[in-house]
Formats: sequence, C-alpha cells, structure tokens
Amino acid sequence: MVSVGGFALGVLMGLLAGLLNGIFLLPMRYTKKWAWENTWLCFSVLSCVLFPWIAASVAIPHLGAVLRSVPLSAFVPGILAGLVWGIGQVMYGLGCGMVGIAVGSATISSTAIIAGILGPLIVYAPSQLLTSSSLVLLAATGLIVAGIYTYGKAGASKERETAATSEPQVVAGSFRLGLTICLICGVLGTAFVYGGKSSTVLVEAAKAAGAQPFMAFYVAYAVTFNAGAVAGVIFSGYKLIKNKTAANFWSGNAFLWNLAMAAAMGLLWYCALLSYGMGSEKLGKMGASVAFALFSSGTVLFANLFGWLAGEWKGASRKTIQGFIKGMAFIVGAIFLIAFGLKTQ
Repeated sequence: MVSVGGFALGVLMGLLAGLLNGIFLLPMRYTKKWAWENTWLCFSVLSCVLFPWIAASVAIPHLGAVLRSVPLSAFVPGILAGLVWGIGQVMYGLGCGMVGIAVGSATISSTAIIAGILGPLIVYAPSQLLTSSSLVLLAATGLIVAGIYTYGKAGASKERETAATSEPQVVAGSFRLGLTICLICGVLGTAFVYGGKSSTVLVEAAKAAGAQPFMAFYVAYAVTFNAGAVAGVIFSGYKLIKNKTAANFWSGNAFLWNLAMAAAMGLLWYCALLSYGMGSEKLGKMGASVAFALFSSGTVLFANLFGWLAGEWKGASRKTIQGFIKGMAFIVGAIFLIAFGLKTQ
C-alpha cells in the first residue's frame, strides 16, 4: 500500500519530469553557428553516456563492485531496451520531417502514451487491469489522446495558415510512409521503461550495496541509455559527414558556449528521466504506467506552453488558437483525473 504522501510525491515527480522534458530543447535556440547535428552529437554523448554514470556513481555506493558482482546476462535487458529506444529517437526526426511537425508529434505522442501506459500495466501489473484505478488511468489516457488529437489538428491548421513564414519539410518520402514511421516510433520510444523495470538483477545488487530503493534503478538507466546513445551518435556523425558541418565545432569561437548549451539540454533531459523513474517507484504497482501518463502529458503541456510564450502560434487564426487551448484543456483534465481520481495501491 502506498501512503497518500508517497503517492502525492510520485505525482509531483511525474509532472516535474514532464516539465523538464518539455523545456530541454530550449537551450538549442541559443547555440551559435552550430548545425543540428553538432549540438545533437554533444547532447547525445553528455545525456546518454556521461550524466547517467555520474548520477549512478552518486546514488549507488561501490558502483564498480556492483557492476562486477552481477553476471553479464544482467546487462541484457538494459542494452536491448536502449538500442530499441535509440532507434526510435532517430525515427522521430525522420517521421516528423515527412508529415510535418504538428501531425508527426501528435501521432508519436499519442502512440507513445498508449504504449507507455498499457504496456507496463500489462507486463508489470496485470492484476491491476480490472481494478477501478486502471479504469481511471484508461479514462485519463483517453483524455490525453483526445487532447493531443485536438492539438494536432490545431497545429496542422497553424502550419497551413503560416505556410509563408514556415520552413519547408526537408525529409523526402510519402505521407503514408512518414505516418507509419511515426506510429512505430511512438512505440519504440517507450522502450527505456523496460530497461529500468526489467533490469532486476542490477537493481537488486544496487539495493544490496546500500542504494536508496527509489534510486537503485539509476544503474539500470546508465546501461539503457549508454546503449541508446549508439543510434544518436551514428546518425549525428552521418549528418556531419553528409552536410560537411564538422568544421562548425571549431569555427566562430563559440565552442565552449555551445557545449554549455548542449550540456544544459542533457542535464534537463536526464533529470526528467530520473524524475520519471523515481515517480514510478513512488506510485505503487501501477507506478510505471501512472508516471508515464504524467510524464507524457506534462511534456506536451509544458512544451506547448513555452512554445506559445516564444511566439510559435503567432499568425494563427482565432479558431486555430481555440483548438490549441481546447487540446491543452483535455490534457490538464487528464492530469487532475490522475492526481485526484486514482487510489493509492
């Protein structure tokens, strides 16, 4: 049984994860003379390789001994989950490039939310499937998807209305192929959840070494996201070669500034994932699903709020803006339903 205080803390951590994940791209706006691939390569290495091991080293006593004490098979769940997740991240950019940001992000978010809520519920808490709590969670899922669908329609409308000032899509491919990629990407993007939850041997070894129970998964995340970095590093390297942008690293006397922006992105993003994981540990048997609902809905809500403040919806019609507000209202309703409608398990 989860205490009321523990449940409330888990909800707040899930929402914090959404906030941090919703704003982690903001520092990219302030890089100077770097192409996307320059920033993304540094971001991938820092967020998926360096920061996870720093966090694990701080949270888990005798980390080296913990890693040596487990069989090689203990690393398999995290490695497999990380590789799948990394491929999903690369597919995100390709899918959105084919169908447009509004339609692509809405499709990916909807698919990810359904997969990220139902998947862990089926795998890790099947006994909760027919409980009142699961029905509340499924109702909240419906609200989130409805909100994303409504927001996606508004976003597509905004793209049409501001087409004269919008950048053209740069990824060649049919709309059908792009939509298929987005659907697959949404599912693959939830794989990190299983890397953390299924690496039980690693997590138990961390607990035995003295790690706090709600932080022991840090070592599993380190393995998962190290594997996940592979696809991002390879794709960024490919873009650097194709676009001949490697020289950007040392041109313009802005290397340290740009590296700091990439580090800020990585820190915000990885703290978001850690907050999700800790929220999941605080929310009981259905924690992975509940935390993912809060994490995903919070990401959509806060990312769009900051996008609004940054002027991304300037030039849109009144009807389009009303659709945007309606979509966000659905998501806020889902958050309140989770926070006040779920029972502690």
